[in-house]
Amino acid sequence: MTSRIPVLDLAQWRSASPAERKQIAAGLDATLRQTGMFLVSGHDVPAELTGRMRTEGLDFFRLPAGQKDKYRVLRPYDNGWRGLGALQVDSAPDLHEAFHVGPTHRTGDAAFDTLYYPDNKWPAEQPELQAVATEYTGHMVRVAHEVLTVLATVLDVAADFFTAKAARATWTQNVNWYPSLRTVGGVQDGQMRVGPHSDFGTLSLLDRQRGVGGLQVWNAEDGWFEPPYQDGTLAVILGDLMNLWTDGRWRALRHRVLAPSVSAPEEELVSLVFFFEADPDARITPLAAPVGGGQGMSPVVAGESILEKVGVSLTLAD
Repeated sequence: MTSRIPVLDLAQWRSASPAERKQIAAGLDATLRQTGMFLVSGHDVPAELTGRMRTEGLDFFRLPAGQKDKYRVLRPYDNGWRGLGALQVDSAPDLHEAFHVGPTHRTGDAAFDTLYYPDNKWPAEQPELQAVATEYTGHMVRVAHEVLTVLATVLDVAADFFTAKAARATWTQNVNWYPSLRTVGGVQDGQMRVGPHSDFGTLSLLDRQRGVGGLQVWNAEDGWFEPPYQDGTLAVILGDLMNLWTDGRWRALRHRVLAPSVSAPEEELVSLVFFFEADPDARITPLAAPVGGGQGMSPVVAGESILEKVGVSLTLAD
């Protein structure tokens, strides 16, 4: 049932007693075994900063295509702008535009850094975007680390079990624009704003806007359903790397964003999606049972697994 997706209040967690934490952990574990998603409040991300991030992104999408094209994504794992229909994860091009931002880590190995930490493409037409995005993603990294520490506690492993391999993690901050039906002009059979998929990394933090053509998630009990929405929360979505790390104990969430609807032809939405991975050279070894799920998955190198999935699963239009 959708009501089984809980809200983790980080402020409450910080001050909780061991007994209270045990109860919270049991609820999270049950949800992650079934659905791979929960909501988080008490994260201390300023609402006005989130609003500025959304506004700056939307202002960029309003620019003429010729101006945005200067910042176009040039390969599957890259930062910059993806135009409408440029990304395909299912049978039809997805109906959204995206602007991607990544970390500025540098190791001194130019080839490694180019592969895993591609340069950001800050638009000259949006002089405030870099500062806003830098501040916002700083909060996202902080929240991701705190959530990973909570999840380690849920598993009763060392508190830094996940974060020890995320000191210079790869991540991508998306601003996703879902244009209105009137803007896109029509929808092909089976076409969606984002087709069904699971994320590739450890976890994603989603600040969504609720809409008719909005987020749906899947589990075996309920099939596809709209998850609970609570203003001011972030949705935590587990990805493929966490599924592997827990050897199948926790699910990578299968999710999609519906097509714009004829019942709301003017509806447009802007989602802020933070995809968090791990240190690209970290070896991820699945947890042994009984902590792990006992599926016998094989270890991977985090960055290699991400690049392999990006290259195989995503198609860029010419």
